[in-house]
Amino acid sequence: MHWRMDIPFRYTRAVAAVLCLLLCGSVVLNACADKPAKPKKENRRAESHQIELLEQSWLQALTKSDTTVLEKLMSDDFLAISANGTLSDKQQYLQRVTSGINSFRSIDVMDIKVRMQPSAAVVVSQVRVLGQLDSHPVNAVFRYTKVYGRAANGQWRVLNLEATRVSGPDEMGMHRGTPLSMRPNQEH
Repeated sequence: MHWRMDIPFRYTRAVAAVLCLLLCGSVVLNACADKPAKPKKENRRAESHQIELLEQSWLQALTKSDTTVLEKLMSDDFLAISANGTLSDKQQYLQRVTSGINSFRSIDVMDIKVRMQPSAAVVVSQVRVLGQLDSHPVNAVFRYTKVYGRAANGQWRVLNLEATRVSGPDEMGMHRGTPLSMRPNQEH
């Protein structure tokens, strides 16, 4: 291969500059393609607000014993752990509401925090509940954690719910702070 040496220097410099720009642009594009896109704050706020609206729908459905709404909000593999440790799947949870074993006159949200993830949302809330749990009257404060997952169609569904009693009478069958008994072979 034979190089021409009579090409004016300014053309060589221009070609080198264009090649440099193309190379830099290629490096930047490759670096951007390797990094996952960060959701914009506005998108996170909008999704967080959407979860808060779903929470309102859930609580309103509970106070109205509206299992149709609850069922639409639940994933098929939904699991709930009540404040007394009862584990319920979707059908069992809905049956407890339908039968009136669990009924709610009011659920007042005292605090709510929503943490967004790419395909999940975690809600931590504190509520005052007035009604009936496991056929026992209840007027107590609970904290609960609810996990939402994004379904294949983009809709949010409740995957898991767990409640913990913060305050309320011992007559509810829940004794606050009662430790698990030690096994005979365990040391203190």
